[in-house]
Amino acid sequence: MIGAMNSWTKLLVVGGLILTGVSLLWPVVLSSLMYKELKLSPGTKSFQHWEKTPVPMYIDIYFHNWTNPKSIETDKPEFNQMGPYRFYEKRTKVNLTWNANGTVSYRQTRHWFFDAENSNGTMKDTVTTVNFVPLVIAHMARFRNSRDQRTLSWAFTGLNLDLEVVKTVEELLFDGYHDKLLNILRFIPGLTKMKITDRFGWFYKRNGSAAVDGVFNMDTGANDLSQVGKIRSWNYQNKTGYFRDQCGDVAGSSGEVFPPWLTKNDRIGLFSGDLCRTINLDYSEDATVHGIRGLKFSGGTNLVDSGIVDEETTCFRNGEQTPLGLSNLTECRYGAPIFLSYPHFYLADSSIQNHVGGMNPNKQQHSFDLVVEPTFGVPLDVKGRFQVNIMMQPFKDILMLRNIPKRYYMPILWFDQRASLTDPLADEIGFMITLYHVCNTIALILLVVGVLSGAAGFTMACKQINRTLTNKIPPYRTYSLEPRRVPPSVVKPKNTLPPSVHSTNGKRAVIPKSNCTNPI
Repeated sequence: MIGAMNSWTKLLVVGGLILTGVSLLWPVVLSSLMYKELKLSPGTKSFQHWEKTPVPMYIDIYFHNWTNPKSIETDKPEFNQMGPYRFYEKRTKVNLTWNANGTVSYRQTRHWFFDAENSNGTMKDTVTTVNFVPLVIAHMARFRNSRDQRTLSWAFTGLNLDLEVVKTVEELLFDGYHDKLLNILRFIPGLTKMKITDRFGWFYKRNGSAAVDGVFNMDTGANDLSQVGKIRSWNYQNKTGYFRDQCGDVAGSSGEVFPPWLTKNDRIGLFSGDLCRTINLDYSEDATVHGIRGLKFSGGTNLVDSGIVDEETTCFRNGEQTPLGLSNLTECRYGAPIFLSYPHFYLADSSIQNHVGGMNPNKQQHSFDLVVEPTFGVPLDVKGRFQVNIMMQPFKDILMLRNIPKRYYMPILWFDQRASLTDPLADEIGFMITLYHVCNTIALILLVVGVLSGAAGFTMACKQINRTLTNKIPPYRTYSLEPRRVPPSVVKPKNTLPPSVHSTNGKRAVIPKSNCTNPI
């Protein structure tokens, strides 16, 4: 067959087969190249970006300043917002251990540096806020007998404690402030599981610490690239121990690395050790960052629901059901009545939004959003926002809290964690995406050209083979199907015998036998 084809035909057939084969194998080759770069291992791009985050990260902190603490018995609490106080954040992974099962164990350090130029205020600004320490102690003692609660009341009164404190921003955040009640906690056994420190501050002794966030174990994608970046355990456990059923699972990403080939149907999970839970984000819309197309995933009511809207969130309920808009973190915070919400009680029930004054929920300013490039799973823009609240309620045996008219969820401060691409990094990612799509386009073109070339070559080959066979077969002879006519001269009369065999009297004459065995 091959011998019957000319050179051009052979070229079309062989070339078509080669181009088709290359185009079909190209996705395998491209996936292999992506696997080498996207899996976490020393020397890869993903590892470099994960170990020391190259994207500038900022955290804007806003305080809710309590403006009418002295009229709590008659008026609802009113607040005004202070800030932002911006801090540059630097994250580094330390104490890395590469495991044989395709995971890496690590701790992380976080350093915060005050950015005065981009802040609306200074670290010396004073804030009137809830007196956190006595409220926490009172809540922890709520199941103690009346005698113990009255003892606490005498201590509060003897120390001239009020419902509010006035402290500077630096005291409330990193420096901490001294509270004599912290010493009392040392002498009340079993009241709390938390480690008692000499000062209280929201970030006290956290700046630069590798111990605070705990030990993480994360999938490197070595066995399955679709699992890269997923947290497998926290503090050597795959359950947090603070929520029931699937709500207590250690799951989701650390936030720096995501699997490639994301779609709009995917749900992104972010695991937070500070919150002892996974934050689930769902696709909301397409977005473009630095000219790069991405998918925006946003937080919904599932973060602040305990079975009211979504039955699956029932397992986040610790004790009594909280109103929509609040997530109970009391167990996670060692018994302190801390409740998580979106800033200004965004997405909360109207009863929560209106039970204190000064709240102005706004989707653009208070939603939790993450934009991810879907092909490589690169985070393009992060706006992680949540608010810390403390529950304040009346206790009849504690004088300081006796006359509070009802339960309040007092807003303390809220965070806006931001990270966005720099221009050089955006150019690098844009080049990778363009190269990926160009390679796929070339592979598609090769496939089309290969199929067309192969089809044309096979068509020409068939024609040439048919022509060759036609030239080698001799001409056909035609035969008539009509009976052949015999000339009259060769037709013998029926029953004609030689004269010697006829009898004169009508009887057959006997023919004498011949001595010859063969009459011829």
